[in-house]
Amino acid sequence: MNSDAPFGVVIHQDFIPLYADDSYAKIFGYQTAKEILALKSILELIDPELQDLAAHTYYALMSGIEKPQVRNYINRNRLGMTINVLAIEHLVEWQGRTALQITIVDLTEVTALKQAVVQSEHRYQQLANGSVQGVLVHRNFSPLYCNETLATLLGYPNRQSIMSLKSIMGIIEPSYQAQRIEANNALLANTITPQTVDIQCLHSSGRLIWVKILETVISWEGQPATQMTMIDITESYLLKGLLNKEIYIDYLTKVLNRRGLLHFSQRLITDTNLKREHLYCLLIGVDDLKQINHLFGHKMGDKALVNFAQHCQNNLGEVDLIARWSGDEFIAIIQANSKKIVLNIAENIRHSNDDTSLIEPETNKPIRFSASVGVSNWQADDTIDSFILRADLALEQARSQITNQLVFT
Repeated sequence: MNSDAPFGVVIHQDFIPLYADDSYAKIFGYQTAKEILALKSILELIDPELQDLAAHTYYALMSGIEKPQVRNYINRNRLGMTINVLAIEHLVEWQGRTALQITIVDLTEVTALKQAVVQSEHRYQQLANGSVQGVLVHRNFSPLYCNETLATLLGYPNRQSIMSLKSIMGIIEPSYQAQRIEANNALLANTITPQTVDIQCLHSSGRLIWVKILETVISWEGQPATQMTMIDITESYLLKGLLNKEIYIDYLTKVLNRRGLLHFSQRLITDTNLKREHLYCLLIGVDDLKQINHLFGHKMGDKALVNFAQHCQNNLGEVDLIARWSGDEFIAIIQANSKKIVLNIAENIRHSNDDTSLIEPETNKPIRFSASVGVSNWQADDTIDSFILRADLALEQARSQITNQLVFT
């Protein structure tokens, strides 16, 4: 790490900033840490194309799939200018709950200085990569050269077994073959620049593997040919499939999170077979959570949230959606034929204080808590945002009276 490079610190949960120092703020073009803490989400500081990756990484860290490490990101400052940063991750405790601390090192100037060196070493890197990555040289997909690493990657006994193939097209999964022919022709015609792509190939065992390839044009025996550098990323794709599920799940309660609710509800309202007037939104606030945290600790408060999430699920149907909306709030999207059915469900959810599974450690008595509920019904001119907003206003009205209330708008 360059000791002269500027660095700053931020701590967040679900990308909601909890702490930042002034140095972090200045890296992104702000004056003080207060401006960072005023942001709804620090995801907006990350390049849009990398936001899903950042979210994947966060949930992988929080669920224990990955361990904290050092990563490179492309971010954007307040003026929209690209900055290259090094992110050093640490899991910390913040007010009794796990949070992610990131130390950001601004490498923008360092990266710019190194680019000239990288360009001058490009030829050397191509040769060096051949020793650790699969390398294949072909002309119109007839093999001219391959290394042993490629043979091992594809499950062949040796490089000669690949060289004996009339065409390497047979190792490419059929749905990707036309794409590779088009890309190869464009590369040779110099109408596209070399870039990495992910495709599927056929292992000699018959199974499919994911590989990342980089194709470049080289001179082979005085004639243009295509060099393909290849690495196996199958394990990464399997992990990505797991994370695609984790990204929509609240790590504590195991119901959907806010991102998951918005994703699946948007898919729901585009279903042409669904009668939207049968959609109802419930915004549910757990009463007295702060008091439970204060009297019995955050672990008991977390257990209350987990139990309440299960209580909500038990009262909903298979087609209904339930998510944790914020710290002590949950949201449900319900499909029902009548207002009466929905109010009955809401009343059952509201009476969560009948749950006696939370026991006070010292007295062995059950810890009671209740819930307030705001309900809205889909209207003809609604969007997801307006649909949820009316339920949110109803919940606010319920909570402004006394706890354990139900308001329908």
